[in-house]
Amino acid sequence: MNGRNLFNHLFILTDDTGMMQHTIGSIPNPKHGYTTDDNARAIIASVMMYEKYKEEKYLNLIKRYLSFLLYAQDEDGHFRNFMAYDRRFIDDDFSEDCFGRCIWALGYLLNTPLEDRIKLPAIKMIEKSLPIIDDLKYIRGKAYTLIGLYNIYNAETKFKRDFIKGKIAELTDDIIEEYEKSSNGDWKWFEDTVSYDNGIIPLSLLKSYVVLKDEKILDIALKSLEFLDSICFRNGYFKAVGCKGWYERGKSMAEFDEQPVEAYTMALMYIDAYKITRNEKYRERALACDEWYYGKNSKRVSLYDESSGGCSDAITEDGVNSNEGAESLISIIISHCATSELR
Repeated sequence: MNGRNLFNHLFILTDDTGMMQHTIGSIPNPKHGYTTDDNARAIIASVMMYEKYKEEKYLNLIKRYLSFLLYAQDEDGHFRNFMAYDRRFIDDDFSEDCFGRCIWALGYLLNTPLEDRIKLPAIKMIEKSLPIIDDLKYIRGKAYTLIGLYNIYNAETKFKRDFIKGKIAELTDDIIEEYEKSSNGDWKWFEDTVSYDNGIIPLSLLKSYVVLKDEKILDIALKSLEFLDSICFRNGYFKAVGCKGWYERGKSMAEFDEQPVEAYTMALMYIDAYKITRNEKYRERALACDEWYYGKNSKRVSLYDESSGGCSDAITEDGVNSNEGAESLISIIISHCATSELR
């Protein structure tokens, strides 16, 4: 694939504020404004594209999305999430998922060769946010944050590695505790429902294992990974748990809608498992997750739109959702960049 024209929808969705959330077809819909979630993940996607293709236009996007996060962060370190098109934040509730995704994105940025002046705002934002980590309650917020801390730990920064390692250990203990409470028999999972961004939880434990070198962490990471694998590769290709009902313990799995975010988080999970175990199955699974976007899926349809450079929002019972929003685009970009090293 040629990076010059690939995923050009990125530049259509991004205006002088940041990345817009939703579209109608391939046209951005300003009525839905922006989310910090999307702009945080867009930092990761644009950093990956810049590292892969070395084009200045991606560096400019990184700066745009970083600026969005600076505006989204309150003085107490929390991040606001939903912004109207007139640049007013319209949410009052604290989203742990949004917080964790911001820490992941900022940590990822620090763990790159980008120049220090670009990294400086990330460092400032992380400094404000570190005290909040102790108050996190929900497993995905903890998992996203743990992945961010892994990147901070491995970056050359002012943060004390022993302190970051301690936070990694604390979050890991919390996630393992959830596994031990929920897992029994054939149900090797952290909750009674397999819902969204599922690959992110085993991925966080794989990251933790690399730092802490505790075999129990790796054992739980791989058991939960294999549980997801048995659900999502029943027919020889990747099929995400549908968002219309999810998969509750003891019930049937929802078949649709399949969300692009599931494919890239599972791909990242398999990539890390492959790096640790060198099990060829995991490399093949990661590639299959990426191929899901281009037609190796339950409907044999491509979600990638070559004319716009966008990605459809879901696989539905009738085919593909024709809208091409931010989350879908970010998902296919991260999957493309992450799996290209395996080919």
